[in-house]
Amino acid sequence: MHPTLAVFSSTLLKGKVALITGGGSGICYGITEALMRHGARTAILSRTKAKVQDAATALQKATGGECLPIAADVRKYDEIEASVKEIISKYGALDILINGAAGNFLAPAQKLSANAFKTVIEIDLGGTFNVSRACYEELKKTKGCIMNVSATLSYTGLPFQVCSIKQKQTHT
Repeated sequence: MHPTLAVFSSTLLKGKVALITGGGSGICYGITEALMRHGARTAILSRTKAKVQDAATALQKATGGECLPIAADVRKYDEIEASVKEIISKYGALDILINGAAGNFLAPAQKLSANAFKTVIEIDLGGTFNVSRACYEELKKTKGCIMNVSATLSYTGLPFQVCSIKQKQTHT
């Protein structure tokens, strides 16, 4: 276990249920692992069934906790609604939502298609709304919380990431 995780009780989140979109890889995989190591039961959501199943198996093996793999597309509200129902059916509640699903196309601006850009917006913005909206009533019941994972690329920009446009900052 990472040393910073050891300062918190392994039962800190016992009885809590978390949904993590994009939990099958990257930052959100690590967030899922940390939640599980502190007692939360989790559900990870990604479009690719095999990817999310493999991740859930690895997370359960590493932590001894519970992880429900769900294949769904955050752009499709009906799939997200069904996913929330599946979580409630399995765990009985939802306490934590981590919105981490993201679209990403590494390409120079002149080569990024309009459809690719639209897809990023639909996943990053529309997907965050869809999942938050679908989870709202359940989170309200448990006085739960939502955390949206974002990047600070808009402050500095990054090559091949035209979707992270630097905004001029003014101070008043």
